[in-house]
Amino acid sequence: MDSATRHRDSFEDQSQKLKACEENLRRHHQLALAGRLVGATMHEVNNRLGALTNLIYLAKCATASESKAVEYLEIADDELRGLGEITSKSLGFIRVDNEARDIDLVELAESALHLHRVKISSKRINVQTRSDETVIAMIKRGEIFQVLTNLLLNAIDALPHSGSLHVRVILRQKEAIMTVADNGVGIPEAMRDTLFDSFKSSKVEGNGLGLWIVKEIIHNHRGRIQFRSSTLQGKSGTIFRVFLPINELVA
Repeated sequence: MDSATRHRDSFEDQSQKLKACEENLRRHHQLALAGRLVGATMHEVNNRLGALTNLIYLAKCATASESKAVEYLEIADDELRGLGEITSKSLGFIRVDNEARDIDLVELAESALHLHRVKISSKRINVQTRSDETVIAMIKRGEIFQVLTNLLLNAIDALPHSGSLHVRVILRQKEAIMTVADNGVGIPEAMRDTLFDSFKSSKVEGNGLGLWIVKEIIHNHRGRIQFRSSTLQGKSGTIFRVFLPINELVA
């Protein structure tokens, strides 16, 4: 075996070892995320279950006042809905697509909007879309759909009756840019630096999982997310922008 052959074999061996190390790091990262998510979910579930226990006890004690019992049960129902939202987000993050595929992000954004059509209609929200005809990117569809639905739901919840929601998907060079903007109440300045941390939420009744999951999904797609927000009267609102490479290999 000549020197060139030995060097080539050694290089190929080192390349295989490097790939194996990268795969192990990726798996460890996913396991760490799963563990963190389980901890966050259990914390929120326990809080909700504690509230439900108290509400049911109060409802039992309020038998002399039917209206009070109904009020407590309605609050309990809201807590159950919140519990369902937490578990849905958690399962949605765990049960992700195995492989990335070429997906039209414009159609995906339209599907996400359609999912929230009832809530949009009930608040008479003015939806404006200005997108390219098609924007194809190599993504895991279920994960990016979850990103869009989370951002849209946050915007819808922040909007007043008859507020405005802007959704845009465009292609700039080799990057897809998805924008979700609203003229709602805005995110308090004190919360902005830690907005993407688990347990942090801009909503009074938020569970603090949505935006953390959003950031992790985008990171796994080798993308990035930015936002600007204002709480100034007459100028309040929030803009989220997601930047995704259209042909990067997804982690």
